[in-house]
Amino acid sequence: MEVDLCFVMDCTGSMGEYIEGAKDAIERVVEYMANLEPAIKIRVGFCGYRDHCDDPIRLQVFDFTYSCEEFKNYLSNVPATGGGGDGPEDVLGGLNAAITKMTWRNTTRVLLHIGDYPPHGQHFDNPKDDYPDGDPYGLTEEQNIHKKHFF
Repeated sequence: MEVDLCFVMDCTGSMGEYIEGAKDAIERVVEYMANLEPAIKIRVGFCGYRDHCDDPIRLQVFDFTYSCEEFKNYLSNVPATGGGGDGPEDVLGGLNAAITKMTWRNTTRVLLHIGDYPPHGQHFDNPKDDYPDGDPYGLTEEQNIHKKHFF
């Protein structure tokens, strides 16, 4: 069996006290999966997101690799920074980048999302939101779920 495993993570400042623990957990999962070879051959990738005000580092994409060491080296250099003044983050942009900017290849595809705030939009019950009408680029959760080339 061959698997594509992508981690999508909130990398904003609000994750500051949690990001090292999250990266540690991701590394443990990757090492565990790597030890399942030859029964399972795994490619791992990463998509970090921040918020719309954080360009040019709003999205960080590390495409799939079979190298556990390459992946861990990249992950170790991902900081928790940015995020603006409101709580919600660019969750939908992060998921969209993971789905559309990565080279998904295997039939078994796993995407794990790690974050501490919901996407923008009052329908997510966000009391303080710089984008109360939702994603400023028009992304919706339904669009991400129904990306045909992903599924």
